[in-house]
Amino acid sequence: MPHCGSTLLSSSGKAVRCYTHSFVSELRRYVLLSFFLLTACTNIPDSYAPPVQRESLTGAKENALGRFIQMNDPNVDAYIVRDVSEATEGSWRWARKRPELRFFLASIENLKFQADFAVARATLQETGPVTVSIFINGNLLDKVHCADDTEKHFLKAVPTAFLRANAINFVALEVDKVYIAKADGAVLGFILSRAGFPE
Repeated sequence: MPHCGSTLLSSSGKAVRCYTHSFVSELRRYVLLSFFLLTACTNIPDSYAPPVQRESLTGAKENALGRFIQMNDPNVDAYIVRDVSEATEGSWRWARKRPELRFFLASIENLKFQADFAVARATLQETGPVTVSIFINGNLLDKVHCADDTEKHFLKAVPTAFLRANAINFVALEVDKVYIAKADGAVLGFILSRAGFPE
């Protein structure tokens, strides 16, 4: 048996290179390995995670907001931004230092803002008379002086410059003095029954 790579003479007298079976097997392995290495070097597109999905401020939830809300409405939590108690006390909720609500307004022409609220007698005994300042999108609309516990029915026209059409509008009612309960440190400003832009 000739050795791998040995030279033999053919019947015609020409030199013929002889290769053994093991040499051919090694050569085949080398070719296959080279092929796999070359294909492994191809550029594969990077994979990326899908973008984070965020709900738009003008999404379905926000567009479902109305122009007016009562504090005992089942959907009232969607309107509350901050500083309103989570519990409903019949038809009203406690407001703290600066309760803020949001409303969706399609049109801003000839709108009035309404708020029905009262200062509890028990808190007035501690704080004395208080003043509630009403802001529409950060603009001061008016101030209401509260020296007793009767319900205040506030209703006033809003300048169109204060409002944003087809957008969320923010309303804040800030009280100048709050009552802080000695037992649990709860902050109580006033009682809020309803607010918004009536038809």
